[in-house]
Amino acid sequence: MRLFADASLGTIGGDGLGPFGGGMDEASALTGITNTVSSIVGFMTIVAGVWFLLHFLIGGFNWITAGGDKTKLQTARDRLTNALIGLIVVVAGWAILALAGTFFGVDFTISDPSGLINSLSPQ
Repeated sequence: MRLFADASLGTIGGDGLGPFGGGMDEASALTGITNTVSSIVGFMTIVAGVWFLLHFLIGGFNWITAGGDKTKLQTARDRLTNALIGLIVVVAGWAILALAGTFFGVDFTISDPSGLINSLSPQ
């Protein structure tokens, strides 16, 4: 005796992939995820570049205004060194992500930076 023969379960698990799913198929959902990751990586790379430039300029200014004080000179030198190391880490991380994207066939890096700039500009 089948009590629930006509009962339909519908879609189990909802639309899937949370805000990236939205009733899309898997290919377009993957495109949505990679576009989001690409935008985040691009934005963070831009922020890291500005952060490097800011700390490099502050370190250079502190070096110039050290006035022969050994501790101020060492502090400025450390700031310049740390800014350069930070930039190298960001560039290396971006390169590893680009290499992984090439290996897996997914574009995690920004291939069109104008799209990111247009999405950040006020409408």
